Amino acid sequence: MMKIKILIGSFIGYFAAAIFNSLLLIIKETNPAVKTWLKVTFGHHWIGHGILTIIVFILVMLISLPIFKGEFNDKIAKIFLITFIILTLLSVFLIAGFYLSKL
Repeated sequence: MMKIKILIGSFIGYFAAAIFNSLLLIIKETNPAVKTWLKVTFGHHWIGHGILTIIVFILVMLISLPIFKGEFNDKIAKIFLITFIILTLLSVFLIAGFYLSKL
């Protein structure tokens, strides 16, 4: 059961980290103070971006571990797969849309 909880927690952590990553990219590219803070705090803004995204993943994963109490079945697997695809595409569209708007 713990392996299932870790799997589900990892999916939920990915969902949060993917959206956080996209939003942080947009925020730091439109707000010089955020980009400067990341650079000063972590040595380079991309290092800070990566560290914060990993922290979001780990925290959300750990918080979500005790939430799942049911059984992992095909219905839940399909929901996670669809959510995975939708949030991945949303993340891609957020980043692509941001940069395309700058052309």
